Amino acid sequence: MDLRLCFENKAGVRIDEASVFRHYAENYLSGFQIEWGGSISVPHGDTSTTPMEPLWQYFIRTASTACRDYLIEYLERNPMAGYFVHVYQCEAGEHDRKIH
Repeated sequence: MDLRLCFENKAGVRIDEASVFRHYAENYLSGFQIEWGGSISVPHGDTSTTPMEPLWQYFIRTASTACRDYLIEYLERNPMAGYFVHVYQCEAGEHDRKIH
């Protein structure tokens, strides 16, 4: 399965420079094999805030079930300061579905 992580800024936090956000996120996710995905728009119903702005995204390709479960546990135990992290799972031939 592939996992897509989307980072939605909380009120009062905004990193508009990709290189700065990448430095922050890649340190936060240093225990995972991640791939930068740039920005993306997600369905408004999936977001936690009202502004409809693009979110930064990363991918974890060919993730195992153990990796997915550990990622969810890590996000809950160690929330990223200033951001909501949305996780989508995609199985081959299916649409992404939000799992966190």
